[in-house]
Amino acid sequence: MKMLIFLIFFALVASVVLWKVRKADAERDLARHKAMELKKNQRKEAIKAEVNVTWPTIIKSVGKSPVDEDGKLPEPSMSTIEFKPVDHPSLQH
Repeated sequence: MKMLIFLIFFALVASVVLWKVRKADAERDLARHKAMELKKNQRKEAIKAEVNVTWPTIIKSVGKSPVDEDGKLPEPSMSTIEFKPVDHPSLQH
């Protein structure tokens, strides 16, 4: 009789310990998943521009002009176009 009571008590303790271990694993997995989702959202926000950016445009004349007859003006390249840097806290590393 004492052995049966001991086995029932042991089974109860073992099931409680197993339940607590599984609960701790689930909480750790949930915390890791939330951290990964937060990092993914921060990457998306860092890429996404919050302010509308006005890109520089080059306007050329359609018809002949005195400049065309004398010689062509050099077109600006990407290295000559200057952009004002954006200081935004989400873009800081």
